[in-house]
Amino acid sequence: MMNDKDWLIIHTVWQHQNITRAAEQLYTSQPALSYRLKQIERKLGIALFEESGRKITFSAQGRYLAQHAAKVLKDAQQLRQTLESLSQPRQGELRIGVTSNYAAYRLPDILAHFAEIHSGIRVHLVSGLSEEMYQQLQREEVHVALVKDDYHWRNGKRLVDVDDYWLVSKQPLDLRLLPQLPQIRINHGGHVTQLIERWWNANYSLPPRVAMQVDKLEVCLAMVEHGLGYAIVSSYQPLSEHLHRQPISVAGEALKSRTWLLYHHDSRDASVILPFVEMFSDLSNPSDQSLAPSESAPH
Repeated sequence: MMNDKDWLIIHTVWQHQNITRAAEQLYTSQPALSYRLKQIERKLGIALFEESGRKITFSAQGRYLAQHAAKVLKDAQQLRQTLESLSQPRQGELRIGVTSNYAAYRLPDILAHFAEIHSGIRVHLVSGLSEEMYQQLQREEVHVALVKDDYHWRNGKRLVDVDDYWLVSKQPLDLRLLPQLPQIRINHGGHVTQLIERWWNANYSLPPRVAMQVDKLEVCLAMVEHGLGYAIVSSYQPLSEHLHRQPISVAGEALKSRTWLLYHHDSRDASVILPFVEMFSDLSNPSDQSLAPSESAPH
């Protein structure tokens, strides 16, 4: 089909809207350029131009092809720059957005190993709720985001961690009595909160009795260990052997906490993004995605 020279020819003629000036920029003759344009037309089975006397006028197909040519050339340039940068020592700043608990319990070891391998890459880290980190990724304030949902992200993504959710308490609980017992609620963020709420609403007609609302996992577990209530937490950190834990089931399967790595794979900063992405194994497979947000209503 089309090669790089063909795309450049169409783009240049579109820019100048004049065969002679386009030929001068391409360092060729006007007859040679006209002949090459005819070859492109025959190759694609289209007419690039409409009959309009001496002035060239692009046809609808020609206009579409010319606009696409600009994208093809830009992508090709970006690809060359990325490949060139990947062959050089990795340098620059990598901006990472990550959920607070993942930042506390999983990311330090990964970042320490990353720093050993890529000492030329500076890391700028921000943490918070998944929704906040995802919004920063959308605004390109961070290069990558480690979050609790894939948000139907259409760029680069990997499922990098899968953890269990447990109902934890100091003593064994009768789950039938849960609405009457004090709950210590931790702010999980929107996606996980909705998943837990679906589980609750499928099993109970009364709302939970929230006695405390906290923003740190350590605070939550400390309250549970003192017998002040139960909590629903993920297995980010090893739980005390003194705590009783019960799995939570959704649609017959254990409720899972999934951590996704979302990133801009076509970014001009790919030379600092891709080395970080390569630190993670991709756990994605159909079973891992069986509890996607639209399919996760509990039974």
